[in-house]
Amino acid sequence: MLLISIIITVYNVEKYIRRCIESIQSQTIKDIEIIVVDDGTPDNSMTIVEEIANSDNRIKIIRHEKNMGLMWARKTGYMAANGEYITFCDSDDYLPENALELLYNEAISSSADIVSGNLTYVKSNQKEKQLYSTLKYGNDKISAFKSLLRGELLHNLCSKLFKTSILKNYTYKTYEHFTNGEDGCLFYQIVDNIDKIVQINAPVYFYMQNIQSSSQVRLGENAIKSICVTNKLIQDVTGKYPKLKNDLNRRITNLFSSLYSQGYDRDAKLDYYIKIYGLSSYVKLSAIIKYCKLSNLVRLIIRRSPLLIK
Repeated sequence: MLLISIIITVYNVEKYIRRCIESIQSQTIKDIEIIVVDDGTPDNSMTIVEEIANSDNRIKIIRHEKNMGLMWARKTGYMAANGEYITFCDSDDYLPENALELLYNEAISSSADIVSGNLTYVKSNQKEKQLYSTLKYGNDKISAFKSLLRGELLHNLCSKLFKTSILKNYTYKTYEHFTNGEDGCLFYQIVDNIDKIVQINAPVYFYMQNIQSSSQVRLGENAIKSICVTNKLIQDVTGKYPKLKNDLNRRITNLFSSLYSQGYDRDAKLDYYIKIYGLSSYVKLSAIIKYCKLSNLVRLIIRRSPLLIK
């Protein structure tokens, strides 16, 4: 049986896709399959993929007839996976050569549903910064949610290894053309179905800064809508656990207060989507007073935000 399936989605990444795939081909674990999902890319990315695939039968190509977005393309990939475990690699990023071995060995020794590693964030000037995750409160799903809501466990899908059954045996909400929050939207749903997650203190992923990505530019209306959809889902998943109430309120209130402090209520329909998705309680004055960080509160005051008079 194949040990690991690696899912790569491809859209406008011809500058980076070779580096990504070659880093996976060079892994110390060889019993893998590399599933490349062509999400309707208009550039020459797939020409490069096909060239590499001609000499490596571990590469499996799946094509979308039209662009569906990252979240949907990942689902196409993991539903086609044959490995015992699944991981994801964004096509403009890459892996250190022992990444899969470190994650897999921990998965076998711990019998965890998810094994999480750390990331190395590579800035556009090539300077590196280590991004760490921790699980301070335990390895069960409630403890994992607490770490997630407190920002101590990164919700990115890349740098994590999942039991294939956790992805394929459950139905997860999946959205087309999501532009922000794709990872969190799926990861919170997955965690709700696990028994155990572990964290290893080792870098297993190179995350490359892309100044053209949606995380590096001012958010548009679709991005704000995606953020609200994600936080509605996070509320639905974690809100059923009373122990998480304060952490949930603090997380969403601070996220929205930060967006208000940046003026997104004026140019991206933030108010509208908060109301549409039933999230208004997080931006009431009482919530702001109770849960808002001082830095966010100061920015709201400076901008004379309408939140402070609601």
